[in-house]
Order: sequence, then C-alpha cells, then structure tokens
Amino acid sequence: MNGFLLINKPPGITSFEVVRRVKKLSKEKKVGHMGTLDPRACGLLIIGLGKYVRLEEYLLKLPKTYIVEVLFGVSSDTYDRESYRFFYDKEEKPVNTEILEETLKKYFTGEIEQTPPPYSAVHIEGERAYNLARKNISVSLPKRKVTIYESEILNFDKTRNTALIRFKVSSGTYIRSLVHDIGEKLNTKTLVSFLVRTDIGHLSVNDSIPYNKIKEGITKKLLSPLEVLDFPVYKTSEEEEKKILNGNAIEARLSTIESPYISIINSQGRFIAVGKVSGNIIKPDKVFPQNEV
Repeated sequence: MNGFLLINKPPGITSFEVVRRVKKLSKEKKVGHMGTLDPRACGLLIIGLGKYVRLEEYLLKLPKTYIVEVLFGVSSDTYDRESYRFFYDKEEKPVNTEILEETLKKYFTGEIEQTPPPYSAVHIEGERAYNLARKNISVSLPKRKVTIYESEILNFDKTRNTALIRFKVSSGTYIRSLVHDIGEKLNTKTLVSFLVRTDIGHLSVNDSIPYNKIKEGITKKLLSPLEVLDFPVYKTSEEEEKKILNGNAIEARLSTIESPYISIINSQGRFIAVGKVSGNIIKPDKVFPQNEV
C-alpha cells in the first residue's frame, strides 16, 4: 500500500501513536510521519505509507502555518502547559495588541536565530534533549536560523491575558521557543496555551481526516506523490523513462524550470521519480520503479 494520508491529529497523543495506528489498520510495514507535532498540539500531520515514506525529506522542508494561543504572565520549563513547574510574573506587565504587533515586526520577521526548547527531540551526544531535561541535566542547545514568513494577531483577550497569533514559518521552527522569546522581548513570561498546525506547504488541515476515521481514509483518501509534493511535473518519453529509472540524467525539453525539484511521470502518467534540476539537466534524485513494493 503506497500513498499519503492527511490526518487531523487531536491533542493528547504523540505523532508516533498516529503512525502506529495507521500501521495497524493498514497492515503496511513501512509507515512514517512527515514532520512531528508535539503531544499537546493538534492539526495537520502527513503520514506516508509504503515506498513513498522515502519522500520524507522533501515534505520536511515545506513551510508550515500554525495558530498559537499565547498565555502571558506565566511560563514553564517546557514552554507550554505540559509541565509540572510553572513560573509567574510578580507583577502585571503592560502588554496589548499594539505593543505585541510592534514586537513581532521588529524582532520576529524574516530570518531569526532561536534555541530549541530544553524539552525537545534535538539530539545531544546521542540522547534526546527531553531525556536529559527530565534527568535535570543542563545542556547548551545550539542555536539555529529559521524564517518567520508571516505573523498575524488574530485576537487579543485582555481578560484572559492571551493572544491568538497565526505564524507561517520555515521548517525546523519551534513555536514554543518563538513564544518564549517573544515573552523575553516583552519582559514578561509566556507559554504556549494551545497550538494547531493548519498548513504544510499547500496542504491544509481542512483536507485532512479525523483521527477516528483513519481506517476509512486508508481505503478512500490516500493521496499520490503528485498531490502531496506540489513540484512542477515533467512527462518523459519512453527513452527518457528508461534513463531515469536507470539513474541517468536527461536533458529537459523545456526552456526553463525554476523549481530545484520536479515530479517525473512516464508517458502513462505514472509517478516514477523526483528529479533534481540544474539548468536544463534533470538528474533523478529518488527513483520509484514499477515493480518496487
């Protein structure tokens, strides 16, 4: 069984639990998610089945859109509610829509540096950061460059001391760290109260299936690589198809291809490879022969 499922993950379960459920219901041995979500977060999760699990690297690079509820005046060691240790502002700090919007524009637009949360899946000398944090082992996590493409304040609730913000960010961005750093700039404590991932690239949570309807999705809602990758499509001749399947480059019959990657189909319209483009040369990057299981 080969294809992709778009699943609306509920809060309270891990991404790996979703993978295990898909594996159990589909009877497919090769199943994997294309970008994890925190256990408390919900929203769009892409699950690959069969040979198309190998396409993970392209999907991981896609930008992602989140809606996050930020709670002001309180923080935690996990940067969200999933904690037993909370810290509170000693006095109320002045935060409103205007101050928050100015802070987002000034410090959290375009390329920024951020440090992953202590409780994250980052590897530190072969061990996950969250395992070290649970053992109270303090480590220095390396900073990473990420990009904030868009931010929009959807609501500011002074009574609840919360703000609802939509972020479109590059792959690898930690929203928990982003919210923590926003608090630092505002000189107040903050944490993620609620988080939903609404989009991955061109794929929307509106097109996903609920977690409790996975079995139905497996039989009726599997997507093809052409639907998920959103690369330009190049149709090969029979001669070009043979070259691609043998791992050989071909010369493109198009004047310009702006995308660094393309989806390659054969003359019957079947997806056979992802190609890497350099000028007018297409080199197969990942190949999927007809007989590959």
